Amino acid sequence: MTADRSFGIPGDPFPVGVEYYRAPIPKLDVWDEDFARLRAAGFRIVRSFSYWNHMEPRPGQYELEDFDRLFDLAAKHELKVWLDITLATHGACPEWLTREHPDMRIVTNSGEPVAPTAGAASPQGSQIHCYDHPAWRDYGGALLRHVVTRYRERPSLLIWGLWDGVGLASARGYPCYCRHTLARYEAWLRERFTLDELNERLLRRYRRWEDVEPPRSNGNVVEMLLYRRFHYENLAGHLQWMVDETKQIDPDHETRSHGGWSPRPWDEDCAAIADSWGMSMPSNNLLTSRDPNQVSGRAFGFDWSRSAGKDGRWWNEEIYAGMSRGGVAWKKQSDPRELTMLLWMTLAHGASGAMFWQYRPEYLSFESPGYNLVALDGEPTPRFAAATRAIRQIDGLREHLPLECPRAAVGIVYHPESQELFGYNDEADRFLADLRGVYRTLWAHGVPADVVTPSMDWTGYRLLFLPNVTLMTDGVRERIERTLEQCPETRLVAEGSFGLYTGDGQSSYGPPEGLAERLGVRVADFSAVTEYDIEQGDNVVQTPHGRHAITSPCGYAVLEPRGETRAIASLDGGTVAVQTADGRFTWYGLTLSAGFGDVGQRDVVLGAVGEAGIKAPVALEGDRVVPVVRRSQQGGWLVFVFNLKRAAAQVNLRPRWRTTMARDLLAQADLALEDNAFQLEIDQWEVAVIHCSEA
Repeated sequence: MTADRSFGIPGDPFPVGVEYYRAPIPKLDVWDEDFARLRAAGFRIVRSFSYWNHMEPRPGQYELEDFDRLFDLAAKHELKVWLDITLATHGACPEWLTREHPDMRIVTNSGEPVAPTAGAASPQGSQIHCYDHPAWRDYGGALLRHVVTRYRERPSLLIWGLWDGVGLASARGYPCYCRHTLARYEAWLRERFTLDELNERLLRRYRRWEDVEPPRSNGNVVEMLLYRRFHYENLAGHLQWMVDETKQIDPDHETRSHGGWSPRPWDEDCAAIADSWGMSMPSNNLLTSRDPNQVSGRAFGFDWSRSAGKDGRWWNEEIYAGMSRGGVAWKKQSDPRELTMLLWMTLAHGASGAMFWQYRPEYLSFESPGYNLVALDGEPTPRFAAATRAIRQIDGLREHLPLECPRAAVGIVYHPESQELFGYNDEADRFLADLRGVYRTLWAHGVPADVVTPSMDWTGYRLLFLPNVTLMTDGVRERIERTLEQCPETRLVAEGSFGLYTGDGQSSYGPPEGLAERLGVRVADFSAVTEYDIEQGDNVVQTPHGRHAITSPCGYAVLEPRGETRAIASLDGGTVAVQTADGRFTWYGLTLSAGFGDVGQRDVVLGAVGEAGIKAPVALEGDRVVPVVRRSQQGGWLVFVFNLKRAAAQVNLRPRWRTTMARDLLAQADLALEDNAFQLEIDQWEVAVIHCSEA
């Protein structure tokens, strides 16, 4: 995937910036000095996270002098402006708007309008308004058009942030149930179903459309899947409207939105609309924890953002620059090396740039002190110094950037509808942990992996892992069948709950739904490994890659092979994995991480990689480090080598390709090559960047 290069800052292929102004903080009298310090440190972007009720305190009266000042000072200091126009998700709409239109408030699943509230990130009011009320587009659209028109020709303008943390108008974990939303839902249903077709889908006996009610509980699985599908398409439609309004006035500047550090069921629908996608990222004290390798979860989020973003364009727009919320009791601040590690990882995983959240502390809320790069008085901290050093090192790599991230040989399939179903049973964390688990093992051993969905192109992958693809929609079943028919080089490894539900959310009579006969497998029963089983030693699974003790409780499906399909793994006397005769399809009835502390079982995961004929692009000897290999604009490859250990690492790296030159770009020194290998010593929590030629 190649990102659009018409955006960004000319001459700076990986700009780094900060979130600076969350109106009305910080006060204007410190801006000039702050901007001078930022530019001197190598930062290129200042971001404003604007609030609607601050920008339009009276109907149609926009008070934007502070934003004028932001653009003026940014131009003075040769900084670019990233301006968020926050009409949704974060922050309150103007108070006069909900006073004049009280039916604009979100309505809970039990029918109660939401009362005004505040939050840690929005002390002057959280969102309580629904996007489906006509006034949202009437007034919000007018503000959007005014702001875009006002600033579109400013030379310091870089990006329109149109939806920060795009998400549903919701309360208590459920979408909105106001009359405007319900009217949209009914129209959406009528466009897709006759009443008889809807009855067949929902197993209902409605005789009048007036009787059709939306589901009010996740316990109503079949109907809630349909209601939320409406909401996700509706959400994408609102974002499309914002992009269209902006592009009609300003077709030249980048539009963008972002999600979280984990995939969400609506991300794919929304990410395709704006020019780029991105993510926020809790990033505090991962390396200092008992398990520093959990930082791989952030790399997983990076690869998901790259996969979802239009043409692979994505930003890491919120590296939290300190601890989580401060307030009156404090927590340990992040080690500066953790911030720089995440910055380098962002670069290595193909981002268009990175942003820190925040520069100054958020003085107005309990995020003070919190995610800040500088102290309460604006003076630099060691975190600011570390970020400055890393930015200067990255600037030294400009001739090699932007990086090219070639398609990996391994893909991990993320299925949004299955995540949705897991969430209804309060198992959303389990679903995501199983995705991250197999990714972590691959990443830690230097095996590149893309994160893909069933609607994306699967051709060219040698191996695809399918963790918990449980809701067998027509799309995912057809993608699996087409891959088996048309891609003879591709192997598929399903994990855990596979095809146990039909596309509309009912339990399957013959899982995997629609594929049982073709794959030669029957689900005979279900069971689990418990703490008691682990204590008694009844926890050993026999696989083609050895015997492995399950160390954490997990459930599993008991499988029965049929025809030429054979059993390949057993547990407690039952079959827990089968493989087709040609070896192209394997199903493990347990996920490869749930029983192993949420870490993909190394021998099984890497065994599947080996069976597919895949090798890591760089072989390692010595201390364990994490290599990430990317294409350089100068030709050859850049090898980023991350040391997650709590001590210096000494390692010998041998590229799989023939190389005649290896240069340490940070040390600016050529490395001695012996038998196509070179040695490195990397300090604790540091990175090396090696440019290797390709003979």
